[in-house]
Amino acid sequence: MKKTMAVLMVALLLLVLCTEVFAVGRSQQGQGAYRIAMLPKFRGENYFDGCYVGAQKAAEELGVTLIYDGPSQAETSNARQVEILNGFIAARVDAIIVSPMDAEGIAPTLRQAQSRGIKIVTFDADTVSDARSFYVNAATATDIGVGLVDAILPGLSANGFGPNAPARIGIISGSGLDINQNEWILAIQSYIKSDHPWIRAAADQTGYLGGDIWTPGSDETAAQNAANEAVARSGDAKDGSQINAVIGTSSMSTPALAAAWNRVAGAKPNVVLTGLATPLGLVDFIMDDRNPLNTGVLWDVGNLGYLAVEATKALLDGKIDVNNARSFDSKLGNKQFWRNPEVDNRLELLLGPALVFDKNNVRNFNY
Repeated sequence: MKKTMAVLMVALLLLVLCTEVFAVGRSQQGQGAYRIAMLPKFRGENYFDGCYVGAQKAAEELGVTLIYDGPSQAETSNARQVEILNGFIAARVDAIIVSPMDAEGIAPTLRQAQSRGIKIVTFDADTVSDARSFYVNAATATDIGVGLVDAILPGLSANGFGPNAPARIGIISGSGLDINQNEWILAIQSYIKSDHPWIRAAADQTGYLGGDIWTPGSDETAAQNAANEAVARSGDAKDGSQINAVIGTSSMSTPALAAAWNRVAGAKPNVVLTGLATPLGLVDFIMDDRNPLNTGVLWDVGNLGYLAVEATKALLDGKIDVNNARSFDSKLGNKQFWRNPEVDNRLELLLGPALVFDKNNVRNFNY
C-alpha cells in the first residue's frame, strides 16, 4: 500500500511539473519566443553565409530562435532540401524560410508544412504561390535585368558595338528551374528588345533557355565548366560568330567567368563580363585592370536575411495580412509589398533596388 501511494505521488508530481513546463512554453510562445527555421539553397558560400549573418542578427534583436540548415554545395538538390524540410516539420517549428532549388518540386512538402500550421516564407528564390505566404524578394526582376544590361553597355560600346554593329551575349544561369533566375533572364530579354535591340541572346521559345544560355545548377565544377565554355566562345567579332558579353546570374557563375578568362592561355578574348555576386566574391577581379569583369550587381545580402526573419516574425504575430498587405514598417525602413503581374500575381515583399558596384566602391562592402 505504501509502495502504491509512493508511485502515485511521484506520478502526480511529474504531472504537475509537465503542466507547468507546458504553461511556461505557451507563455513564452505568446511573448514571441518562436522557432523559425531557415533553409538556403546550400551552405558554405559567401552569398548565403551573408544572408545568415543578417538573419541571426534579426533573430537576436526580435527574441526568436533561428534554426539554420541546408545542403552543402556538393549535395544540394530538391531531394536534399525536402529531407531537411521534413526534419523541420517533425520538429514542429513555427515557421520556415526557404530558398528553393526547384520551385515546383519543393511545393508539395511546403504545402504539407502549411497544413500543420507552419508558416512558409520564401527568400532569394520563390516557389508556387499557394505553397507560401509571401516571397521576400531582393528587387524586382526588371530592376535586376536593367542593372545587368546597363553594366555591360559601356564595355560593348568601347569594343565598337551599337545600333550599327549588333552584339551577341551569353548568360550563365542556375538550374533552369529557379523562378527568380528565369525571371531575370526574361527581364534582360525584354529590356534589350525594347531599349537596345542591337543586343541579342540566342534563346528558345521559353526565353530563358537556349544556345547562349547555360544552366549548370549549383555545382561549382559545372558552373566553372560553363564559364570556361562561354569564355572560349567569346571575342569581339561583329559577325555574330562570337559571344561579345557574358552575364552571370548566380553568385558562383559570375566569379567563375572572371576566373575562366584568367586561365586562358595565350591571347585572351576581348569580351565584356559582369553578373550577380557578392562584392567580396568579385573584388579581386574588379580591382585587376587586366580582367574584363569590372562591375558586379547585387543587393545587401545581410539585409535580405534580416528582412526575411523580421517579416516572418511579424507574420507569426498576426501583423501581416497577406490578403491586403501594402507596406511593412521594417527596421531597415519602409518596405513595399506588391503583386507581381508577371508571375501569377504573387505577393512579394521588396528589399529595394539593385546595387551596381565597381572599383570605386567595391571595397566599401564586407559581404
